Amino acid sequence: MGYRRLAAFISRYPRFIILCWVFIIGMSAVWAWKLPDMVQDHGLKQVHGDAQAVELVLEDEFGSPADPVILVFEKKENTSPLQFRQWIKDRLTQVQVLPAVTSITSPLDVSERGTFQDHRAYALVKMDVPAHQMGPPLEQLRAVLATDGPGTVQLTGKTVVQQDVNHLSFRDLERAEMVGLPIVLIVLCFAFRGLYAALIAVMMGISAVITAMGVTSLLGYHLELSNFIINVIPMVGMALSIDFALIILSRYREEVQRAYEDEGKANVTGRSLDMQSEILQRTLRTAGRAVLFSAACVFLGLLGLLWIRLPMFLSVSLGAVIVLLLSLLLNVTLLPALLSLSADRVFRRKLVHSLPRRSVWHRWSAMVMKRPVSMAIGGTVVLLLCVYPVTRLELSVPDASSLPERMESRQAAEQLQHDFGQKNTSAIEIVIGGQQERLTASHWQMAHHKARQLLQDSDVLSIVSPWGLFQSNQNGSQSLFQIPPLALTPSIESKESTRTAWLRSTVSDHSIRLVATVHGEPGSEQVADWLEQMRNSDHAPGSNNVKLRYGGEAAKQYEIMQEVTSQLPKVLLFVVVTNYLVLLAAFRSMLIPIKAIVMNLLSLAASFGILVWVFNEGHLGMEPSAIAIMIPVFIAGLVFGISMDYGVFMLSRIQEVYKRTGDSDVAVQQGLASTGRLVTSAAAILLVVTVPFAFAEVAGVRQLGIGITAAVLIDVTLIRLILVPALMKLMGRWNWWLPGQMK
Repeated sequence: MGYRRLAAFISRYPRFIILCWVFIIGMSAVWAWKLPDMVQDHGLKQVHGDAQAVELVLEDEFGSPADPVILVFEKKENTSPLQFRQWIKDRLTQVQVLPAVTSITSPLDVSERGTFQDHRAYALVKMDVPAHQMGPPLEQLRAVLATDGPGTVQLTGKTVVQQDVNHLSFRDLERAEMVGLPIVLIVLCFAFRGLYAALIAVMMGISAVITAMGVTSLLGYHLELSNFIINVIPMVGMALSIDFALIILSRYREEVQRAYEDEGKANVTGRSLDMQSEILQRTLRTAGRAVLFSAACVFLGLLGLLWIRLPMFLSVSLGAVIVLLLSLLLNVTLLPALLSLSADRVFRRKLVHSLPRRSVWHRWSAMVMKRPVSMAIGGTVVLLLCVYPVTRLELSVPDASSLPERMESRQAAEQLQHDFGQKNTSAIEIVIGGQQERLTASHWQMAHHKARQLLQDSDVLSIVSPWGLFQSNQNGSQSLFQIPPLALTPSIESKESTRTAWLRSTVSDHSIRLVATVHGEPGSEQVADWLEQMRNSDHAPGSNNVKLRYGGEAAKQYEIMQEVTSQLPKVLLFVVVTNYLVLLAAFRSMLIPIKAIVMNLLSLAASFGILVWVFNEGHLGMEPSAIAIMIPVFIAGLVFGISMDYGVFMLSRIQEVYKRTGDSDVAVQQGLASTGRLVTSAAAILLVVTVPFAFAEVAGVRQLGIGITAAVLIDVTLIRLILVPALMKLMGRWNWWLPGQMK
């Protein structure tokens, strides 16, 4: 059998296994430190969506950079406008010679006069540098602009914001490790009543994280990595690997104790190789099996994220799967190899006393079994109270507001929005045509039709078009449209240079550009409904076959929301069905997997309710804000599998007792009593790993930390220690019902 062969190999060649892992971990450490430089933005974008295509057209056809660095110039008091202009000109001249800079849109240009105000001006700097390599060019840019003068300069833009997010995320990770690892060590010392076993478990977690970060860093040369993996990999790796180690170490100690009691000898490692192999085999057949099925549940939960076709979910799922697999391999190979060489040192204090027969967990399990109905009703009521706020869940796509208020990039972004953004409005970029086919009469007819349609739309405030700038609902607008546009509206046709610049900004050889300002903020239902209505009318029977696409921030957020909400049912269905099959194979029961999955779903819904209460409604000192759209998905994918970890182990112990006694009540009580301390320790480790992230400076990381913390707390208290045993008591022998096998 596989367990026997693996145990025999590890017992025979422990030093070889240890040396192989030392080499792998050492090589991975070299690349692990490069991971923060390999990640890019959050990865929330539809790579093949219309909004992304429009962004490329605007950059290639109209010279509008996709993600420029935005310079915000602020004039100091007692500075004349002339001095301010000259100072801006000098700074931009210095910026132009930087090697990474390819173009600059200056506020001093005639065509960009709207970006120059009395006390403030904006410049766009395009850099031909991949997103994950923007750190050094931005430092060079800041160094050039750092000189004192008649004004100040702040940097913002998506690339700057993401660099700040990456920097803070890595600092949050360092802080979490400094706080979490010592506490994890204390929890493990309590669980094992000793230091050596605790150190080994922590070493498993650190090794898994370092190796996974190194492997993921190498993949960054071929894949776009989301900045979220900086936090997800350590969070998942430490939690899973230490929990796996806790389960295997606990069972190994029991098997060693049993061998000691049977043979009356304390020196386990001094025994024959066959005895060591037998102890290891029993450990892998029980705890190793539970770890394997737990890992399968986590793997399938993470795999479900791939249904959502956004780079963020691909990279986060991939990073988490890598750290999961490495955690599993480390704990079924390296950990047993270490134990086979040093079991007497690791467990020497536990080999001279029998395990206690009675504990607080025996008393607790007896109390739950005595009052199953009241326990089940009470736990369900508390759970539903936590679930109720989910009805008010508000989601959004993260932006600069996810940074702390003190950050320069957030301050500059908010100033930009204040100066140029209209409250409760969105700018929709509409592109007719593309980049290959030259404009034809059909393109102009489509643009003419779309412009007239927009003018008659009550949700549209204004339209920028090749014919000029129009307010919606204008009477007699028919006469304003000529094909091609020979005249512009009076407000912009005063100068020939202005006319030429305007046409160049709206017409190219391949595309026509319209910009509609509509009611509603990006991400709002109002804008989503408007875009849906527009797209439906564009694809109506009899409409022109000319390609027409919608872009801009509002269209991007609409596509992201559509992708997540449309694919989420598939994710849930995949995770539920596959986890059911895994648990069915593990426990040979039709009802236990259903109960476990339903309990998991309820605990997830309750954690979402707490997120709404904390963030959407602004409790616990939090400023009311929307929850980043990926956070509920991440929590569902991560927690659904991770919470199965100690859940599967507890059910495995119950199943062991049931097979031995045939009494379901005895099995539930003894299983809960024997694993209560272990489940509590495993949950405590999860909490210690995730709680520090609840105090992170990046809003999304903070939401993820609080969400996972709430889910684990609910799962280990209401679910594992109350509802699961109470329901199993009420179901009795039906827990183990399987068609054709009911005894």
